[in-house]
Amino acid sequence: PEGRYKSAMKRRASIPIVLVLMFFQLMASNMVHPVTPTFFKDLSMPTYLFGAAFAAMAVTQFLFCPFWGRMGDSVGRVRVLVFSTLGYAVGQLAFLLSGSVPTILLARMLSGLFAAGTTVNFMAYIADVSPAGQLGRNMSVCAAVTSAGTAAGYLVGGVIGDLSVHGTFLAQIAILCTVAAGIGLLLRDGPAYQKQPLALKRAANPFSAFLEARGLLTPKVCVFLFVVFASCFATTSYDNSFNYYIKDQFGFPPSYNGLIYAVVGLIGLIVNFTLGLRIQRRENCRGPLAIILALSGFTLLSSLALSQIAPFIALNMLFYVFSSMYLPLQQALIIREGKEGNGQISGVFSSVRAMGMIAGSLTAGFFYGIFPRLPLLVSACAFLLAGLVCQIGAVHKKAKGGK
Repeated sequence: PEGRYKSAMKRRASIPIVLVLMFFQLMASNMVHPVTPTFFKDLSMPTYLFGAAFAAMAVTQFLFCPFWGRMGDSVGRVRVLVFSTLGYAVGQLAFLLSGSVPTILLARMLSGLFAAGTTVNFMAYIADVSPAGQLGRNMSVCAAVTSAGTAAGYLVGGVIGDLSVHGTFLAQIAILCTVAAGIGLLLRDGPAYQKQPLALKRAANPFSAFLEARGLLTPKVCVFLFVVFASCFATTSYDNSFNYYIKDQFGFPPSYNGLIYAVVGLIGLIVNFTLGLRIQRRENCRGPLAIILALSGFTLLSSLALSQIAPFIALNMLFYVFSSMYLPLQQALIIREGKEGNGQISGVFSSVRAMGMIAGSLTAGFFYGIFPRLPLLVSACAFLLAGLVCQIGAVHKKAKGGK
């Protein structure tokens, strides 16, 4: 009994600790986003690069998410989190020192390789330490922390960026290194963690990880993963084009970009801790997920009809509130489909999101040159399509009596 009590106390204590570390890791990861348009303009880079650079990062995330999930299942989440966080810091240092299109793309690919490790294993770690019946709640809290950390990163990075773009990169690298040290010192693999055998030759090949996960890809899961892809495509296309749009069209400094994200991040935090948690308690949350995706699309479409800055920004902030709610629902739903290690299903989920990032960022970069608001229009349509497919899946599952 005493051993079980200590294990339970350790499990409860690890959740707030990992969420704090995750917050600072996400804050650091997003600090450079508000200064990237200024960084590229200072280097006189072509317009398409803001999309192509993000796509380069997403390509390696796509390739290595299953790999890092398998590594986390095999050698431990904590080890992978420490290594990938430090690797991401190295990638960002290479990004700072880049001065040409090829070197920027290579640096972004390096960052994406290691960012995949943190994305997959934070999600899997939280699944490992979540008590029975609390996975949905913890995924909502995780998404709220993601929203808050992202908002804090934009705000802090934007404020520092007004003073020094290079200073933002250096602060980001320092925080990432500190977080890596904190993960190594404060975290241990959760009580639900089950070490899986590791075949080094197969693990080194990211495509073998996809093949080994094919048993999880039932038709129902594949339809849901399409919804994940479409919604991530829409979000990425929007985020990349909106960041560049308000700098290019309105002349906003980095701090304005950071302030907008900070406000919507705070609102998203409140919404996820209230309405988001209520939705998570439902037996079938696919219906609410479809509504949230549709509302995201309709709000974004409405903002495109506005030409004045203030109402345009206001409707875009409302869009952020809706769009901040879909990720925790998707995370909880996909984890429930896992049949083996949490790392494997998390890797598949994260890879599909990375595919959406690749397509969304390239769309934003190249379509922006045709017409600045075109990527926003494409994003709205993708959200509506995701909502429609999700609703069809929800109705089909309800007809079969599924949860």
